Amino acid sequence: MPSHTPASVPGVDPPAVTRRRRPFLAPVWLGMLVVVVLIALGLVVWSTASNTLVLIVPSAKAQIGSIANPPLSVAGGQQAQRIAERFATATGRDGLNVIYVEDTRRAQQTAAPLARLLGLHPVVLASRAGRDMAGEILEQHAGATVLVVCDRRAIADLVHTLSGEHIRPVAERDMYIVSIPRYGPPKVLRLRN
Repeated sequence: MPSHTPASVPGVDPPAVTRRRRPFLAPVWLGMLVVVVLIALGLVVWSTASNTLVLIVPSAKAQIGSIANPPLSVAGGQQAQRIAERFATATGRDGLNVIYVEDTRRAQQTAAPLARLLGLHPVVLASRAGRDMAGEILEQHAGATVLVVCDRRAIADLVHTLSGEHIRPVAERDMYIVSIPRYGPPKVLRLRN
């Protein structure tokens, strides 16, 4: 008597489990795939989301005199030294990446002690509107930490251009930190020097 297996019996279909795949697992695998893709996208966005920090410091006090582009006074030199001491440890990957100065003698002399301490060469910008300075800073140093030394009159315009925030007239010792995230609105912090 020959033995017959169910597959070889004429007119009998093989069991359903062996005939097709289980379609009820497709939503589970698809859901897991979506989760993995979302995590990967989140990691990419997180790794590229960096802030540009712009520290804005007014030029130190100038000598009182009749020349158009005066040097720093003795008090201004002391003020420049205090600024250098305050930011002297701001080196390395998370420190200052570049120093911008206005093309005035006061601004350049204010930044000089700090530039020497950090081994940076300040970038001199022509005295111009904050919009132009902000454009150059953001284009050249997005995601970096930038120090800008400029005249008090240029600070309000620069802060407004970078953040959209209107600030009251800048006092002689006011410094500003503008944090510009890649995603989200900029924030402004005012400090007293």
